[in-house]
Amino acid sequence: GYKKLEKFCEVACREYNATFAWMDTICIDKHSSSELDESIRSMFNWYMFSTVCIVILTETLSDADMENDRWFTQGWTLQELLVPRVIKFYNKDWVAMCDDENDKQIDWVFTPPNPPSPIERAIQRATGGNISERMTWAAKWRTTCGEDITYSLMGIFGVSILIAYGEGPERAFFHLLEAIL
Repeated sequence: GYKKLEKFCEVACREYNATFAWMDTICIDKHSSSELDESIRSMFNWYMFSTVCIVILTETLSDADMENDRWFTQGWTLQELLVPRVIKFYNKDWVAMCDDENDKQIDWVFTPPNPPSPIERAIQRATGGNISERMTWAAKWRTTCGEDITYSLMGIFGVSILIAYGEGPERAFFHLLEAIL
């Protein structure tokens, strides 16, 4: 809650000289269907045009446990991982996981003498390559609401579908496939 918001704002101000910051878990009023609908449709663009995407890995203390953090299996985080130009990972104590300015600047080709770092392994596992790989991967992720896994993919595939909570995850996914094809 409040402590997470406070630390987030502190890091955004101190590290990135941010005047404004947006945190999905705090800044979306889930009780307002119109605001929720607008936020779901806008998040992709918000991440794309952000200066930096700050990610707190709440189950990670060191590189060793990073790739097993729940963040890499939560449905809404796919666009946070793929879309921003700059992404910074912080551990549960709000310590930067890497000294680089951008944790997203990764060499995607690894040779045996240079095994990937925990960050690189986690991102590789998460992003896959083509559409079918991403769909398969996304299907393994979890969301609290069944339809959310589908709604979180709209921006990634450049489509928009009716957001209708209660229609069920299968029907929502069918609508997504219709829009993609």
